Amino acid sequence: MNEEKKEMFKEFKHMLGSGALRILLNIKIGEPGLDGLAEQLHRDNAQFHNNNINIAKCYKFLKYQLDKFGLEGIQQVENDEIDLTRLFRFKFDFKIEDSEVNFLIPDAWAILRLPITEDQRIIRYKIFYNCTHKSVDSVKLSETIMSLYHVSQGQDKFEWVAPSGIKFVLYKDRMLGFSEYATDYLERNYVQPYVKWSKGEKTCPKILTLPEIINRV
Repeated sequence: MNEEKKEMFKEFKHMLGSGALRILLNIKIGEPGLDGLAEQLHRDNAQFHNNNINIAKCYKFLKYQLDKFGLEGIQQVENDEIDLTRLFRFKFDFKIEDSEVNFLIPDAWAILRLPITEDQRIIRYKIFYNCTHKSVDSVKLSETIMSLYHVSQGQDKFEWVAPSGIKFVLYKDRMLGFSEYATDYLERNYVQPYVKWSKGEKTCPKILTLPEIINRV
């Protein structure tokens, strides 16, 4: 492995160890072993790893260890007694849908309708989202949403499964609740560059309102 891969592998092992410890603590206090595991992996991924770790693979492997080897299998992970190199490098197949565990819940979000720069008939969208955990304040842009009809609606949230398998869970009360850093980043890196672009008419990404998302317009 090169140095970058070695650092990613180290973070991957840290995530698995943290998840194993959560399972052991659950069992110790009499709770279901997997209770709250997916939520903790998500929080750790945002807080310590800038959302770079494959949460679905971690969850699937921990569930596999628990199902096949019981408490001993989880203790082996927590004690770093398993060679995880192959798991890190390759896909791990286990009967769980990625979107069941590989989800992301931003602390703040907005859906951007992208400027029409070529085909006037095609409208595309992206999620701009902000995660804030203690000293971490990060912003990212999702993969492209081909249609708002792909975004499902609930009473208090929207959900969208990206092509990569990550499920975005967007709580309505967190819409546009950006930190000062995220607000400035959105304006400086996404709004202003398109305003300066001189070709065509619609040169600024539109931040959709809640009614526009609900009505898919």
